[in-house]
Amino acid sequence: MLIFSQTCQYAIKACMILALEKKKTGINEISKQIGTPAPFTSKILQELTRSGLISSVKGRGGGFFLSEEQFETLTIKDIFDHFEDKAILTSCLLGLQECTGLNPCPIHHIAAEVKAKVLIMFEYKIKDLKDFGSVTI
Repeated sequence: MLIFSQTCQYAIKACMILALEKKKTGINEISKQIGTPAPFTSKILQELTRSGLISSVKGRGGGFFLSEEQFETLTIKDIFDHFEDKAILTSCLLGLQECTGLNPCPIHHIAAEVKAKVLIMFEYKIKDLKDFGSVTI
């Protein structure tokens, strides 16, 4: 079950870099660390900025960063909600229209357990994940 698109994966990694750096960080530095082309990284970070999930300052000495409030509150779910179709968490993994607890598909109960764990993962704050492992290439 693929939960995150490549764009969402890069957005999460970039936010983790910002949480680690705790300073204004440029596109080139972020792209190098997560292994993405700078124009693609720029587009992702601009979307995150427009949505208010991260902050940026243009010009010399500028870059992308997490404000103190963003650092304290940004979750994986915030990023997921911006880039992904939320239906993946409610739809049948086999694509059946009538898959419910009362009329389950063959993998419904297994998928329900996985989805429940994903919902728990979504509540993790980026700041709390930054020390669990590396997101750089």
